[in-house]
Amino acid sequence: MMTKARVDFSTDTAEGPHEEASQWLLRLRSGAATHADAQAYRDWCAKAPEEAALLSGTWSALRTAAEEVAQEIAEEKRAGVSPWAEAARKRRAVSTGRRAFVGFAVAAGASWLALRPPLGLWPSVGDLAADYRTGTGEQRRIALSERVTVELNTQTRVDVLSARTAARGIELLAGEAEIDAGAPALAQVGNVRPVTVVAGRGRIEAAVARVNVRKTGDQVCVTCISGAAVLDHPVRRVSLRAQEQVVYDDRRVDTISSADAAQVSAWRRGVLVFDGVPVSQVVAEINRYRPGKVILRSVTLGRNRMQAQFPIAKVDDVLDMLAKLYGAHVTRLPGDIVLLS
Repeated sequence: MMTKARVDFSTDTAEGPHEEASQWLLRLRSGAATHADAQAYRDWCAKAPEEAALLSGTWSALRTAAEEVAQEIAEEKRAGVSPWAEAARKRRAVSTGRRAFVGFAVAAGASWLALRPPLGLWPSVGDLAADYRTGTGEQRRIALSERVTVELNTQTRVDVLSARTAARGIELLAGEAEIDAGAPALAQVGNVRPVTVVAGRGRIEAAVARVNVRKTGDQVCVTCISGAAVLDHPVRRVSLRAQEQVVYDDRRVDTISSADAAQVSAWRRGVLVFDGVPVSQVVAEINRYRPGKVILRSVTLGRNRMQAQFPIAKVDDVLDMLAKLYGAHVTRLPGDIVLLS
């Protein structure tokens, strides 16, 4: 049986309130914080409200510095400079220019934080190096040609494919995109070039269609909203018609299933639709659109199923509804962190 590694933590050695706040921050963002730690943190906040207030300021400063480092590393990557060639220098620069961290940025390493932001609270180097990206809660439209457009949903990264890879297309690195390849002009009907979307080990092609592609980790979900599309995967080739969907990852391709196109594309209308979805999935979806992080601490709560529609602009209302429907206890912490239990 696997057990979570315990990370020793104490604020007893902290020199001053800034360092104590930073040590709490390091513990809470370590990925190994326990329920007891969360309770101890709440007790600390109650006893030392001024010191607790420093947490938000320290985290904000760290966030700004790590974003700057990530941007610099991304620019060097584009210029062909190794990200690690300047790592030591960057750590020294961050240490000198951001002394408000009181050793936290030095201990954690701003370059490491730029590569692996805790809880995804700021863009990583990979995010910034993408040709196009969207932040949390942001949507964006790009045009590949006069008849092909791409709508990017929240937390999405795409690269434009080179001419050697495809005549026209994108690689979806993470997130969700809806590709609309409209009908060509009459003079071009006989010479329609398909649009290509690469996601994981799959390659989707469509000539005249609207296709929604969502990539979470190594799992990809492809929904044909209208028209027709083809998925090429090392495992097999799949043809999709309107209202059909297929899910795949690096090793397998599932069977084709029917899909509710209106529900899949609801985000384009600024709406989240939960149709009998487990609360655990609802929380995961909220985290795509909401800054900070909602942490589900109850397996039992996560098994409940929810049916509702919410405007994306009011995702926090979902948390209030969970409290009313299932008696969930909502604990709000600095940095837009919310514990659900």
